[in-house]
Amino acid sequence: MRLLNVGNRVVAMRLRLGEKFTLPDRFKGTTVEKWANYWKGLMSDYAEVATSVVKESYARPKRTLIYGTAIVALYQMAKNNPDQYAFSSLLRTQTNRMITLPPEQQNSESSDYLVMLERAINQNKLRLLNLGICTLLWVDMFDEDDCTYPAICEYTTVNYLSFHERIIDVGFWNQYWRLKWKMHNYDVNYL
Repeated sequence: MRLLNVGNRVVAMRLRLGEKFTLPDRFKGTTVEKWANYWKGLMSDYAEVATSVVKESYARPKRTLIYGTAIVALYQMAKNNPDQYAFSSLLRTQTNRMITLPPEQQNSESSDYLVMLERAINQNKLRLLNLGICTLLWVDMFDEDDCTYPAICEYTTVNYLSFHERIIDVGFWNQYWRLKWKMHNYDVNYL
């Protein structure tokens, strides 16, 4: 059973709109008519694609549900992808939490990770690679502004095979997960 007769409605609407909008005689045979014909053809192509998508969705509802869910999930991942400001605020928050503890009560793994991040920031070696749905935080070998020969030589840069060794955190869904995991038990007396 068809819930909506979408195809016939779109065709009828297209015909009505085509009859209503006509060019004046002074634009016949000019660039304006060619431009209008181009846009009419483009709109008719998109209308056909839209009707075929709707018809296909009625024919295969499970596939439509899977595609729709995947599109919404990718959109939400891209929308909630953390950036450098989110990392800076999260790092400041975690550093302030760590400072409130005396050094004897600090978890060494958490404090070492924060010190490593702060050194990378101070040396200007920390880089963010935004992949759309997630962000990779990695440490480069040289400063961004370093103009020495080893820094600009293509043979001394980080290659693709060893890039995974330099990744120190992954940002996904407004969180940097390794920083969150390392700071989970930052207090050795945590209950």
